[in-house]
Amino acid sequence: MECQDAIDQLRHRLESSFGKALAMMILASASNETGVSTIGLCSEDFRRLAEAVGRDQRVLDMWGVAGAADATAEWRTLVA
Repeated sequence: MECQDAIDQLRHRLESSFGKALAMMILASASNETGVSTIGLCSEDFRRLAEAVGRDQRVLDMWGVAGAADATAEWRTLVA
């Protein structure tokens, strides 16, 4: 899967749980933490971003540790 398609899928999953505004805040926090832009990212950058999203406290609070770990593992497989 292309990285842009993967980020769209990650964003959609966040939006379905948190709503659009909070999903964008979570992605922005992950982007700031990793120094990775959500535009024009490569596979390794996407994986770093996905891992940062999975560590976000809001994600952990909503999905639990196991749920966040499962989502992160799934996201990591989206890109080659």
